[in-house]
This record gives sequence, structure tokens and C-alpha cells, in this order.
Amino acid sequence: MIALEENNNHNKNNIVLNPFVPQHPAPPQFFAGRKSEIDAFRRAALNSAKIHPPTPINYAILGSWGMGKTSLLYEFKQIALEELKKTINCISFFLALSPQSCRTWNDFSNHFVKSARSTVAATEGIRSKVLEEVKKWEVEINAGVASAKRVKGTSSPDFIEALENLWNKHLKPKGTEIAFVFLDDLHYFPIGTEDSSYLNLRTMFQELVHRGCNYSLIITAPTGLLSEIAESAEPMIRFFTQFNLKPFDLQEAKEAIRKRLAVTKQGITVDDKVVESIVTQTQGHPYFVMYVMFELLSMLEDTRNVTLKSLEQHWPEVRKSLFHTVFEQKFRNSAPKERELLVAIAKQKSDVVSASDFPKFKGTNMLFSRLEDSELLVRKDRGQYSLFHPLFTEYLKGQ
Repeated sequence: MIALEENNNHNKNNIVLNPFVPQHPAPPQFFAGRKSEIDAFRRAALNSAKIHPPTPINYAILGSWGMGKTSLLYEFKQIALEELKKTINCISFFLALSPQSCRTWNDFSNHFVKSARSTVAATEGIRSKVLEEVKKWEVEINAGVASAKRVKGTSSPDFIEALENLWNKHLKPKGTEIAFVFLDDLHYFPIGTEDSSYLNLRTMFQELVHRGCNYSLIITAPTGLLSEIAESAEPMIRFFTQFNLKPFDLQEAKEAIRKRLAVTKQGITVDDKVVESIVTQTQGHPYFVMYVMFELLSMLEDTRNVTLKSLEQHWPEVRKSLFHTVFEQKFRNSAPKERELLVAIAKQKSDVVSASDFPKFKGTNMLFSRLEDSELLVRKDRGQYSLFHPLFTEYLKGQ
């Protein structure tokens, strides 16, 4: 049973706080699981900061939507800046990318430069000195360095020189040992263009290391991105050590629930059988685990003990809410032919299908590709796919 200490103030006011809001990445206080990824990053951060000449390790955090990629990125940042602050001097730039900021390499360069001042963070030993230096660096490059014309086939030499200048003139002299660049949602870079931002990114960070600058790049992206860009930017795949995030196991789900309930200090208990049932129903999908817990606590109102009986009683309502809030939106965002194909896939007897199973549809391969891009289909093997989650299959069967 997941049990927590009771807070009398909350009980007097009869207020039940619900910490399971699923729409936001987990802050460090709520972060759970991913032990192997965290251990690997911790070791790499220490090694990358101390080894000379610089040989930083770059990481790609991959996974389907709702799997906790951004949450792990936040956790890596917290480890670098807080947990290891007595061991290494480091800074971080954290950029949440968007389609607008990634339309071209120049758009990205400008976005990075303009965001540097507001997104930079540093360990306490060098914080005040480094933040002041970054302000000076931003002024220096606003004159047009980042928007200078690029050399075809490579990243902008001016952008590289700007980051080299930042390292050599501002960061390293102030005691910085390593700079982490966190880029969330790398898939917003266009794929298949002659002028590949993916190759530019790899070229830039490799060249910076060659020039003695210790920048480590950590990105998030959907599972299939690196495979998708292999034809146009194959070296990008070798550039990263990859973390492929999987669903929570039972212990990770228990930890995630316990940590969130601990923050509220309301003495709420959740029976182990409840967590086991939720993990079974959701297959440990982190977003769905949080969604179910949020809905369940909302429906139970001031109940202080969540039992299997209460979950079973409210499961039809929770399921209906999940279908309406999450799956219906994803389904309606698909094109009519895609929706028709999704329903046909759900009604197949086999969980794994291929394009050849649907001869009545025209352009099936293209439809499959688009559904994979929207993360509604998951590639199991060459030419073999399944719907991204059994609960989504249930929803589709009702359409």
C-alpha cells in the first residue's frame, strides 16, 4: 500500500489536492524511474566535465508521446546543475523548440541567440559570473552574426564562431568545465531538405569540440526520428548515445504515485492492487497512469483511501473521459482516409498489421507513413505495425 503522512491543515479545510495533472512534464520533485538512464547521464556528465581534451557525450532521449522525454530532460538538467554542483562547474541552455523556430537553420540560430540570456543556468560556484558574461555575449552577436549567410552544406561558420567565442572568452575563463545544450522536440526541424539542419547541428557540435570547446548536446525526439533522417543525415545517428524510453514498470508507477501524493501531505493511501490494475490497463504508459490517477482522485472527492473496489467502480467513467479527452482529439485530427484506415486496423483480428492487409485502400503505404508520423501507429518490424496503445484500439472499435 502507498501510504503517506497526514497534514491536519488540509484535513480541517477538507480540501483534496490533486497532484496528478498529466498535461505537464514532471518536475524534479515528481520525477520517478529511469534509473539506468540517470546513472548513465550522471557518469557521462562527470567524465565529460573533467576529461581533457574535451570529449563530451551527446544524448538523444527518444520515445512516443507521453512517455516522459521532456521530464527526463528536466531531470538531466537538475542533476547537472544541482546534484553535481559540488563536483563540476557547468552551465546549461534549455530551449523548447517549435515549428517556427526550426523552419530554417538561420531561424534556429536566431532563436538560440535570442533565448540564450533567458534560458541559461549555471552551478552556484560560477552562476553570477557566467550569467553576466552571457549578457555580454548576446550583445556581441546581435549585430548579425547569427543571421549571417551560411555556407552550403555546413552549419554557419559565424554561429560556430559565436559559440566558440562564448566558450573561450566568457565561459572557460570564469571556471566553466562543460556547457550542456538541452533541445526539446528536435523533430520540428524539417526532414529531407537539401540544406539539412540535422547535419548542420552535428557538424557544429563536432567542430566546437575540435576547437577545444566543451559543449554537450542532449535532445528529445519521437522514437522513429533518427531512423527517418538516416537517408539524408546518416552521421546524425552515430552522433548520439540513444535512450529509448519504455513504459513504467510496476515499481516505477508506484514511485511516481508515491512522490506526487507525498507533496500534498494529506494522508491519502493507494492500495497496491490499485496500482497493479492501473499499470495493467494502461500498460504502464506514464501519461495514462497520471491521467487515470487524476480522474480517480477527482471522482473520489474527499476519500483518503483508494481501493481496488473504488477503481473498479469508477473505471467506466475514467475510461470514457480518457477516450473523449485524448483519443477523440487524436482521431479527429487525422484526415478522413486515415480515420477510416485506423478503424479498419482496430477491427483486424491480429494486433500487428501491414499495408498489404488493406488492399481496398489507395495509397496505403503513404497512409501508414502519415499515421506513424503522428504516432498513432508504431512500427514493430520492417513493414509491420500496430496501433500505439490497446486502449486506443478499444476506442476505435467504437467508431
